[in-house]
Amino acid sequence: MGNYLTSRITAEKHAHVKQTSKNRNGRPGLKFHDLPEDVLCTILSKLPAKEAVRTSVLSSDWRCTWTACPRLSFGGDDVSKNAKRKHQHTQMFIDRVNAVLTKHSGRAVDQLEIKFIFETKLADHLNNWIRFAMSAHTESLAFDLAPPNNFPDYGDHYRFPFEQFTDNKSVSCLACLQLSFVRFEPPPTGFIGFPNLRKLHLHVVKTTRQDLESVLCSCVNLEWLSLLRCHLKDEMKVVLRPLSHLRYLHVVHCDITKIEFDAPNLSTFVYDGPYRPITLHHATKLENVRFWFRGAVFQHATASLLNGLPDVQNLTLQLGSQRLESRWTLNSPRMFCHLRHAQILLIIHREDSDKILYLVSFLRVAPFIERLEVHFHGLYTLWFATDGPSRQEIPPCEDKYVNLKDVRVTGFKGARGQAEFLMHAVENAPAIEAVTVDTAQKLTDAWDPDEPTPSLDSAALDMVRGPLLKRLPPNAKLSLI
Repeated sequence: MGNYLTSRITAEKHAHVKQTSKNRNGRPGLKFHDLPEDVLCTILSKLPAKEAVRTSVLSSDWRCTWTACPRLSFGGDDVSKNAKRKHQHTQMFIDRVNAVLTKHSGRAVDQLEIKFIFETKLADHLNNWIRFAMSAHTESLAFDLAPPNNFPDYGDHYRFPFEQFTDNKSVSCLACLQLSFVRFEPPPTGFIGFPNLRKLHLHVVKTTRQDLESVLCSCVNLEWLSLLRCHLKDEMKVVLRPLSHLRYLHVVHCDITKIEFDAPNLSTFVYDGPYRPITLHHATKLENVRFWFRGAVFQHATASLLNGLPDVQNLTLQLGSQRLESRWTLNSPRMFCHLRHAQILLIIHREDSDKILYLVSFLRVAPFIERLEVHFHGLYTLWFATDGPSRQEIPPCEDKYVNLKDVRVTGFKGARGQAEFLMHAVENAPAIEAVTVDTAQKLTDAWDPDEPTPSLDSAALDMVRGPLLKRLPPNAKLSLI
């Protein structure tokens, strides 16, 4: 969050510029203070709040210009570890914020942002600043109170004052709420919720499953939800009341045991964390899903997505420290009937080099896929690995991949499993139009500092050049990189 003040002035004011003086050549000479008020405020918006306030001493015309800015942002520098200087720094920040808000008393403030490391002394002032925001009909409220690290050293989180949100008129203006290092404890009665909240971002928020569900269920018009490092140590569920307007869901590095949402209009879902069961009810409009599962078996992760997100259209699945399993099918009657584009990023361990071909189990449950990308990242021992079965040893594919037109494989090292997987995909894709085989790794090579120079690239590509050309349709394009 930056420090800025921005004004919104009517078009009529913008159209009229003050009478300007003339320079020595008789031409109009535009002076800085001759600019329209909204332009002056735009210039002030590039300054930190305290610097913008200081411009009031430049001239009588500028004395109150900064108070017309309805976007307020306050940020403190890093707090000194010295107790006395830390206390002084905090008090200076409090005084500065209070002085500016006093000047804005009675004015509408569209946006209020506070960024400062939380300490107990701030609690009452934060409550007052929230009270000011509600009286000023603020649309966007952001409190970033998280310390840079070592959270336990900074004590407990700031308790968010839900009891202040009881006035329908003021609460109805709030459309965006961003909170960091706060504690959620909504009261059992009296809290009317956030009826017009569109965007909610929570970072290091301390809460329980019941309290979080209570808050989210009160956000009936929520469209955008992000949770970062919110450790529930429990399920995250919102099923009592559907989030009918939710379109974007972002859950990253949260300690949870399960995700279950009823979000019929959800279009984008991003998840990064340990492998957990995920269920989205009625999410028939789900377009884009990006998951980074950590510590998962590939087939188990895919089965979970198949059961919980069967309507996804575009899927990016990255697995860190994952394992592959020797299974030909997922033993599930369900299919990804709407999946058109899949991007799979795999870190292949030495002990799993003989299971690469088993990735065909994913294709078996994605019969209408049009574009497939598989990005391998493996140790140097993956070069020309000969472990694993041939494609003739697996059960035949009953249904062809009739819509598959584009296949791309990166991190190709001539391993038998990689070559067999490629051949299986091409042989069962009668409408294939393009195949790309790239020896470079999409994932950073920093994972393998001992990776040899790519002197074996040509030999790896020669392994599949002839077989692919023999199986591809005449008009299909083959790119070997």
